[in-house]
Amino acid sequence: MDIFAPLSPDEMEKLATAAMRHVFAPGELVIRAGDQGSSMFVVHNGRVQVQLSDGGRTRPVAVLGEGAFFGEMALFTGEPRTANVVALEETEVLEIGHAAMKHLFETNPDLAESISWTIAERRAGLEATSQQSAQATKAESEGLVNSIKRFFGLG
Repeated sequence: MDIFAPLSPDEMEKLATAAMRHVFAPGELVIRAGDQGSSMFVVHNGRVQVQLSDGGRTRPVAVLGEGAFFGEMALFTGEPRTANVVALEETEVLEIGHAAMKHLFETNPDLAESISWTIAERRAGLEATSQQSAQATKAESEGLVNSIKRFFGLG
């Protein structure tokens, strides 16, 4: 997963050990837009649908399968959930919580910057191919790293 590419094998092992396993039935809500959260999810088996609210109606915007992740902004910045995520079939997800990430950030202070860059690229939905888009991604990354440091109480 690109978001955790900056982690060492030992850090990945610690994160995997701290993750909580959940199984959802078809049609079951995994997360609800607007809810507070401080965790993210990785699809281990199955598929989920990401839905956004549009004028009181929900519309599907993505289907995520094995290895995909969602909810990262709640984990890294404490922002409320921005979408509904519903299991399309029996789906197993791994939940990565605030405490596990806090430990990693405390032992690897540069990790916040690496992860914020990855999140900024994902949020912008772009590859930094032009100077202008690279600058926009860098600016968003700087804002995210400050949010991450504040949310995790890092210096």
